[in-house]
Amino acid sequence: MNVTKEIITDLFPLYVANECSKDSRALIEEYLRNNPGQAEELKRVMNTPVPSGTAQLAGSEEVRTLREARRRVRRQSWVMGLAIFFSLVPFSFLATSERVYWLFRESPASALIYGLVGIMCWGAYFLMQRASRILANP
Repeated sequence: MNVTKEIITDLFPLYVANECSKDSRALIEEYLRNNPGQAEELKRVMNTPVPSGTAQLAGSEEVRTLREARRRVRRQSWVMGLAIFFSLVPFSFLATSERVYWLFRESPASALIYGLVGIMCWGAYFLMQRASRILANP
């Protein structure tokens, strides 16, 4: 088998990390002895610093941003829970041994108020969700 430059280039990270087999290590070392130009090029590549792709936030700024995001998600979860609760309350019922009471039939005014509160909670939830999307995609 003919050992090419590409094979050595593929194996070189394993060689540097000391994670290749003894045979692979011997193959790489023999190739680098026979090809000093390739050895210099690989040393230069390994010594080149890797630039970071993302800008790092300051520690306190990152923590503040994380806390703000957690607060928003928590508030939005509570509003959604209340919206679900108040939307389902008008359809609630109570069954006793004698009779079944349905809130919508027994007290339509209360059911209407609960339903309106549920609609208001859903509106607040969707406004909060829209604001979150706007903040995420400026």
